[in-house]
Amino acid sequence: MIQPEYIEELERFQLALKKNASTVQQGEHKSPSTGQGMIFKDHKEYMPGDDIRKIDWKAYARTKDYFVKRFEEQRRLNIHILVDRSSSMDYGNTNKYEFAAKLGLGIAKMSLNTNDKYSFSVFSETVTDISRGRRGSNISELLDIINETRMTPESRVQHCLGEYSQRIQNESVVVILSDFLVDSEKIREGIGKLKHTEPVIVNVLDETELDPQFSGDKILKDPESSSKIRTFLSKRTRRSYQDRIHEHVENIREVSRKNGAEFVKVSTGEDVFKTLLKIWSKINE
Repeated sequence: MIQPEYIEELERFQLALKKNASTVQQGEHKSPSTGQGMIFKDHKEYMPGDDIRKIDWKAYARTKDYFVKRFEEQRRLNIHILVDRSSSMDYGNTNKYEFAAKLGLGIAKMSLNTNDKYSFSVFSETVTDISRGRRGSNISELLDIINETRMTPESRVQHCLGEYSQRIQNESVVVILSDFLVDSEKIREGIGKLKHTEPVIVNVLDETELDPQFSGDKILKDPESSSKIRTFLSKRTRRSYQDRIHEHVENIREVSRKNGAEFVKVSTGEDVFKTLLKIWSKINE
């Protein structure tokens, strides 16, 4: 369960960021077109018909020529946050679902600071929007809903992303937080359905999934199918597993690259706020 104090931690985190204006600023997102934004781009020579209010009089005092200022047009983002709530996410010393949801809440909170619009959904077999237009102080209410959300068995990534793509009407960033413990071909198919968006794939894994420390005679359980298998985990088996999980993560990274998506690998052992900044930088690339 995510404790309510996390919202206060997010507030302190954002106050710290405001002291470093280069990290997060209102209206920081840039567009290649020029307009009446707040980010200076360059000068151009004044031509009849240009807005005289944009004349740079300091430049005129130096050069005796008329120049007008041009600015980067501010781009308000539509950020869609999707958190996997399938049973495989209900795992780890630091629960993967809770860690992913914390990151999602952090993205939502930071989007408010930059005047962007967000929506927050969870998915497994289907997608459920749990934000319903909540803004500002209702982040706390969103946290309560996340804590009450039940896990469901199967993660149908390709189906859910295809379903969700029908809801996106404007140019958007889509952040998907999941362990992605499915065939990489299904991930490729799902990302491919997110047309005219900027997907950010956040691969959330527990420390023990990346580097298992246990060995010996063990009973392993598949959380999504409830099937069990008894096996002996030797050092050789562990190395083989590490090779396979590394290969799977790299496959997801490559699938993301080929489909124009940003990719971030996340371990639940990482600091949540440092990880949040890493994801935020990908959203704003």
